[in-house]
Amino acid sequence: MKITHIYHSGFVIELHDSVLIFDWYSGDLPAFDPAKNVYVFVTHGHADHYSTRIWSLQNKLDHISYILDCCTAPERKGDTILHVQPGRHYQMQNIQVFAIRSNDEGVAYAVSAEGFNFFHAGDLNVWHWNDASERDNAYSLKIYRRQLEKISGLYYDVAMIPLDPRLGENAPRAIEEFFRNVHCRVLFPMHYWNRRAEAATYLEDDRLTPYRKQIHFERQAEI
Repeated sequence: MKITHIYHSGFVIELHDSVLIFDWYSGDLPAFDPAKNVYVFVTHGHADHYSTRIWSLQNKLDHISYILDCCTAPERKGDTILHVQPGRHYQMQNIQVFAIRSNDEGVAYAVSAEGFNFFHAGDLNVWHWNDASERDNAYSLKIYRRQLEKISGLYYDVAMIPLDPRLGENAPRAIEEFFRNVHCRVLFPMHYWNRRAEAATYLEDDRLTPYRKQIHFERQAEI
């Protein structure tokens, strides 16, 4: 499979017969076979996760479907458009989708396709802010762990997890917690906008040392 990190939380995963596009709102899509089945995922409607540009793909691709959280573009209807609720499982053509609750907005996705399992966290994160109350930070961590419990029964080939530089020394916590709770082959950090160099410094955190070989930070990888 080929994995491309487009920008921020946007990814494209190209498989033998399918292409999965997650939270694309900025940047150019990589070239892929337009004859494949294309699935466009949107975790929620924040401007750094959703853009109306995704609908223009319908004019270029013959086999395209959309999976969105229930509050994003609810006016869009059709057999190729699926609005999901957290806590529910869905089948769309040849892929299986499990949507779980975010502790910010929308959902995170566990997706099974062509024998592989993928997890895109959206804005599900350990939102530990230094200026927030201890109670709020503890609640964010509690919800994050609780949601990971719901997906921990599978082995994931690829996970996409926030590494948000705005959180300072707390930025790596979501990745650490994910590896502690979920079995995963490779993980791609995301949600760092154009602060790539700063995000890279947090990957050197000692808490991530046991998982160093599983973390990929390149723009494109074949695994």
